[in-house]
Amino acid sequence: MQCDLCGARTAAIKKATKSFGRGDKLVVIENIPTVHCSRCHGSYITADTARDLDRIRKNRRTVGKAKRVLVASFKKSAA
Repeated sequence: MQCDLCGARTAAIKKATKSFGRGDKLVVIENIPTVHCSRCHGSYITADTARDLDRIRKNRRTVGKAKRVLVASFKKSAA
């Protein structure tokens, strides 16, 4: 696949998981198709994927299902 950033034919689709929002509006979306280029190391999503993410975020209560997840806060350890 051709990378839209550098033009090389070294891009591939990888699945990603991202969280959006916080508190009561937090939603975690899995299996997001993300384009990754092994030449320029760029990554991006397509316009279609962005539209689907917006739709999922707006309708998170109807398209998602509740799951229990652990949430950890990043704390830098003392050096």
